[in-house]
Amino acid sequence: MSQLPRRYRLLLLFSLALNLGLGTAMLGMHWKGRDGHAASEDRRWARVPDPRALSRILDEPDRKILREVMGIHRQGMRESFGPLGAARREMSAVLGADPFDPEAADAALASVRANETVTAQAMHRFLLDLAPRLSVQGRHRIAATLERRHDRRRDRRDRARDADETADETTSVAPQVQ
Repeated sequence: MSQLPRRYRLLLLFSLALNLGLGTAMLGMHWKGRDGHAASEDRRWARVPDPRALSRILDEPDRKILREVMGIHRQGMRESFGPLGAARREMSAVLGADPFDPEAADAALASVRANETVTAQAMHRFLLDLAPRLSVQGRHRIAATLERRHDRRRDRRDRARDADETADETTSVAPQVQ
């Protein structure tokens, strides 16, 4: 590698860091709990939909309430997103570092967890302030949207699992050529 020009070496290191970050993100998206669905069921309620998505499903009077409540909570939510983004970038840098430092990785992941908690708390305060002001139909629409989002993820995961099992059965039953 020392024979490569400096520009290519840096490009390769950047590519490695990007691949590690992407792999970490994909692993996080597909991670499942030990007992299968239970962890995904719990994680689903840790997330709150994007206010823009809420705006699309609410009728005009509820949208007006959403805008008012968003105005109250916007700054607090923005303040929580910045540190979370910085913590995630630091985690990515630590995971891509050579040599790998387990203690630095542990600290970076702890920072991500702490910042995710702060961000989730800000989003939950927003939702708790919004929900009692909405109409019954508005709250029902939000609840139905949360259920549909989860059902789509579960359907995709189940289809992928079925396809993997079918592929395994096909390869294990294939006749041996001698």
